[in-house]
Amino acid sequence: MSHHVRLPLIATAAAALISCARACTIVAVGKDASSTGHPIVCHTDDSGSDTTDIRLARVPRKKWPKGSTRKLYNWADGYPRVVAPELSPDYAPMHGQEKSGYLAEIPQVPETWAYWDMDYGVVNEWGLAIGESTTTAKTVGFPATPDRPWGFCRAGIEDLSKIALERCQTARCAVKTMGKIAVDLGFYSADSGVPTNPDLMDSAEALAVADGEELWIFNVMTGKSNASAIWAAMRVPPNHVVAVGNSFTIRKMNLSDPE
Repeated sequence: MSHHVRLPLIATAAAALISCARACTIVAVGKDASSTGHPIVCHTDDSGSDTTDIRLARVPRKKWPKGSTRKLYNWADGYPRVVAPELSPDYAPMHGQEKSGYLAEIPQVPETWAYWDMDYGVVNEWGLAIGESTTTAKTVGFPATPDRPWGFCRAGIEDLSKIALERCQTARCAVKTMGKIAVDLGFYSADSGVPTNPDLMDSAEALAVADGEELWIFNVMTGKSNASAIWAAMRVPPNHVVAVGNSFTIRKMNLSDPE
């Protein structure tokens, strides 16, 4: 009898491991827990069965004329993730590619910082670094693309992470910047499914955000009625190590504590 029980259990465990391997996981280390004396952020960029644009793109520092805008895109999983030459020469059109349509525009700042970019922003010239993990939630939002008349949201975690690296030198600045844009434009997850079959397992996002001194966790999900956003951020104690595996890790907050 025991032999008949073990095989299904092994198969179930293997299936669970395969499912977990399809989703991104963050590991981050506070500065006092790190041998370097600085925070460390890393994450696995797992796209499941989807194809991935594996390019490591360099987005240069740039000064912008008065009146410029920063466009927000519905970034693709596969190649090319975006065609947007104003962001980087690496995102210029090639072989007849057309420029990507955009979801929204926000006022551009006078100067943006250089950073390395993949599906999500990686690290900028000031050492501000970000890791990502898609999470579960009880709300869902959809991007306002032409083929989604039910979509009202215009800010995904891809652009939120990139804009933070473009505009910030510290983790505190990054979480505040991302939170404000998410609330103003409406947050959506790229993996939210459709209204008739919403994917609540993948409808929210968590980031680890670190500068040379501080490590923060940022959680964000869509607000009520497929609009705006609800977000939270908390500083990780410097002697702690944190792992984020597709679930919010901020459980309780003292709203009178700025950290």
